[in-house]
This record gives sequence, structure tokens and C-alpha cells, in this order.
Amino acid sequence: MAEVFQRLLGLETEYAIRSSSELATSRRSKFRLYESLVAALHRRVPTVPAKHFKEGVFTAYGGAVWFEAERPAAGGGLIEGATPECRSPREAVTYQRAQDRLLAAAAADRNFQLIKNDRDACDNVYGAQENYEATFASGVRLFLWRFGLLCLFPLALITWLGIGLCILGTLSYFLIAAIIYMPLKLVTGGRDSIALMLFGRDLVEGRETCIHVPVWLESSLQLITRILTAPLALALYFLLHVTAFRDARKRLVPFLITRPIFAGAGMVDADGEYQIADKAPAINCVVGYGGMVGDRPIFSMGHFFKAVYADAWFSPREYGELFRQRQRLQIGLGDSNMCETAEYLRVGTTLLVLDAIEAGTFQSPPTVRRPIQVLRGVCRDASLTHEFTLCDGQSVSALQVQRYYLAGCRAFLNQQTDGPAEAWDVLRLWNQTLDQLEHRITHNDADADDALSLVGSIDWVTKKYLLDKAGADANWAERKKIDLRYHELSDDGYFAMLQSAGFAPRLFEKEAIERATRVAPANSPATMRGHYIREFVDGEEPVTANWKAVIIGHRWGAKTIRLANYGRSDRRSRGDSAARRARRTSYRDRN
Repeated sequence: MAEVFQRLLGLETEYAIRSSSELATSRRSKFRLYESLVAALHRRVPTVPAKHFKEGVFTAYGGAVWFEAERPAAGGGLIEGATPECRSPREAVTYQRAQDRLLAAAAADRNFQLIKNDRDACDNVYGAQENYEATFASGVRLFLWRFGLLCLFPLALITWLGIGLCILGTLSYFLIAAIIYMPLKLVTGGRDSIALMLFGRDLVEGRETCIHVPVWLESSLQLITRILTAPLALALYFLLHVTAFRDARKRLVPFLITRPIFAGAGMVDADGEYQIADKAPAINCVVGYGGMVGDRPIFSMGHFFKAVYADAWFSPREYGELFRQRQRLQIGLGDSNMCETAEYLRVGTTLLVLDAIEAGTFQSPPTVRRPIQVLRGVCRDASLTHEFTLCDGQSVSALQVQRYYLAGCRAFLNQQTDGPAEAWDVLRLWNQTLDQLEHRITHNDADADDALSLVGSIDWVTKKYLLDKAGADANWAERKKIDLRYHELSDDGYFAMLQSAGFAPRLFEKEAIERATRVAPANSPATMRGHYIREFVDGEEPVTANWKAVIIGHRWGAKTIRLANYGRSDRRSRGDSAARRARRTSYRDRN
């Protein structure tokens, strides 16, 4: 029998910052706000610095908080939260809600708010990512992948050498700049503007500001790095395209591009039109890196590229990890949900479909000719009546495609003798939500009860309800304000007000969310990570962490605790099998 809801999964969410303070208008504001948030977070839960190439901390509940910025010296930056590795959709969403609560409270302590959405008023796109442990490839494709990695290794070495020379060149620049600046300082009286132009804020202020180099040098280094890594990036992209998750990608695409009908967050676009998804309309390729090659993909392979050109440069062992058959499948097509039902369905249905795919279900899924074009058509249609043509010539709607996957997952679960009760819960909620969406179409929102049936449960429906209440005379700025404030993580956020008023059903107990702010999930690499952080954070030896290990001590004398093989649980150990069979029988009787 196939395993159900046993793979590791985790969620990444980028939060925009809303602040009216003077600090928010300065170039260094975003990192300063991040620093203040981490300090406030540390008072609530133990944290340790991340042993990583970007600024971040890991927490005692196993997750991480990052400062996400491509060009920090130019003033960019977002707060990114990553849940710990979880074993079920309920667990993953519980930790997502715990993360939302912790970060929102920490931000409130510093007099700013976080916005959990995917696109700002200037059309900058960010948002949510989903990560699922999955079979990378098998048979010939797995052989090609491993052989390709061996062939790429010399190119990787050359790239690392180029990056090393670039670093040496940067250090040489600072040395030369220091020699030139000494006489200039005497002539100019030590003007800060010249020092900042030559050295950047970190060196001038003598403390960490995340502005390690001047803005002009940051731009130059970014361009040089892209040129140096381009051959490796393109070669690896081709190898990934022909080998990585091929079966899963083929069978997941029709499901994912129609998933916004219940997982979309809704958006008022630049033309004032309403779309049922926020991030999805910006997706522009099926496979990409999330930068350099394909910047907004459905399936993001950027973590493989980072592992080859960056992580392996610091630790060659990371290159060997790429030979494993089980790897991280990252899905970039997804909105940041406020409704608990929508977020739970987004994760739960995807996990269930992925389990069914790996068990051999969906051998002949519906095939879409132009998936990106179809996705945009689905997102533009709040009536859910839009139809698109499959490769076999059949015209279908997004609802019909979702019904196909629902039926396949039901058949898959019926074949399991001991499937978890939660899988049947997801199936029931999925079916119920599709029924309610279909009811909206057939009744055309004719009565009040029907119009309110999904308010508080599905984000795009809820947001549309609020926008409709604003009236037809509301201008774009007023409608966009509703759009953005809906996602604000504070008592003044519009969704938070709806939830406080009882309009948004809660699927997760407050006690479970509160516990998730303190304790890491069981049977996961996060379990050991959280344990070591909690036990040693106040010790004499420094503690750092990343997704693969916890490091205690200094440099050569440091002790490294590897987490890769931790948390392989027996699927029969979670939950009572009799309860599972009872839940499954109950579902069959109702359907």
C-alpha cells in the first residue's frame, strides 16, 4: 500500500512591511525593521543565527525567519518566514498560523505591521512557496541526472574559482579605496558621503546594516556574478528540465493551474479588474529558477542552482546531497491565504494529489497546451464559467478539472487499507467546497445565503464580498486599499476583523497554534533542530543552524549535528487505524 501524508513538507511566506515611521522612508529601513523584529521575536522564543548565505535566524519551534533581499544596498527587502518541516497538512498550516501570530506580535512591538499577501500597489510580486519531499526521478532519468552532475562538476569548480577571484577582487578594491581615501579625508574633512560611496554603510558605521558594499558596487557585483554563473546556470537548467520531477510535473500542472478557484487570494489589478488570484497572474513559465532563468515559475528549481553554485562552495558535501533520489519539489504558484479553509485546502489537496501520483494514479491526466495562458484565463474569471481546450480537443472548466482530480484521489484512498483520517477530511472538505463553488455558478449569487456561503472560507470570495460592499462608485485607490488591508496581520486588518466577528470559520484550535509557537513538530528534522536550539542557546558555546545541521562551537572545534536522516516515522504510528477506517466508512456513506 502507498504511504499517505507521510512526506516532509514546509511553507515559505514573504511578508511586506507597512510602517508610517520616518525610518521606513530611509534606504536602510527594511533591514533595521527586520533587526528590530528579530530582537522582539527572540524575547518570545529562543532563536539562533542562521548558518547560511543570507541573513536569518532559526527558532526553537524549528522554523526560520529571513531578511529576503536581492539588492539590500539599494533599499529592498522583505521579511520571510519558513515553517519547520512537517508531516501533514494540518501540522503545516498550524505552524504557518503560529508563525503569522509570532511575527505579527513581534512587528507590533516595534510599531509596524506585516502584510501577508503576494503583490503590492506598485505591482511588485512576492509571496508564498510550497515545498514537498518528492521522488526526483527514477530509472534512466535518475541515471542521467547523476551522470549530468558528475559532468557538471568541473564547470562548477571553474565557477567557484571565478567567484573566489571576484571576492578577492572586491577585497582588493577596499584596500585600494582605503589607501586613496586617507589623503581625501584630510582634504574633505572626512565627509560621510564620500566614505559611503567608497565603502558602504557596514564599514562606515562599524556595525551590521546588511549594506555590505556601496550601491554601485553591489550592482556591478551582481552583474559580474550573473555572467560568471551563466554557463553553469544554463547547463543545470537544461539537465533539470529533462530529468527533475518529470512525472509529477506533468500530472500536477492541470491541477495547479485550476487550484486558484479555491486557493486564490483575489486581487484588484492595475486596470481595476478583479482577479481570483494574487500571485498566479504574474506566473510566466512552468519551470524556472525564480531568477536568471525563468523568474516566476510554477515549479521553482532555484534551490538546486543555489546548492551547486553557493552552498557547495561553502560545503562540498552539499553537492553530494544532490545525488539523492528524494529531493525538495518547490511550487511557486500559490497565494498567501488568510482564510484557514483555503490555506488548508491549498496544502492538503496538493499533498493528496502528489501522494496519488507517486502511487501510480492519474496515468492519463488532462493535458493543457498553453498552461500559463490557461492559468491567466482562470484567474480573470470570477464567474468560474471560463472554459479552455485540452490537447485532445475537449473544452473543460477549472471546476471540471478539479472534479477529475477529486475523483482520482477518492479512488486512490479507497485502495488504501489504513489511510489516515485526515486524508478523508481533506477529501470531504475539497468536495464540499467544489459543491459550494458550483452552487454559486448555477444560482448566480441570487440569494444572500448563497452569496455568504464561502465568505470567510475562500479568500477571493471573501475579498470580492468586501469590494462589492464598497459600492460601484469606489475608485481604484479605495478598492486597492481594501485589497491590501485585507491581508494586514493586525487587529485592524480587514480579514482579522471578519474573523473576530465570527464570519471566518476556524479549523485550528488556538491551543494547538499556541503550542506550535514554542515546540517543534515531532518526527521531523525540525524536532532535533528545535531541541538543540532550546537546550544550548544560552550556553557558553555559540550555536548556529541551517536546514541540514545544527553547529555548536567555534570553527574547527565546532560540533556539527546532521539532521538529514532524522525523523523517518512509521506511518502506522500516527493515529488510530480503527478511527481511520471509521472515518473512511463514514465518508463513503455520505458520498
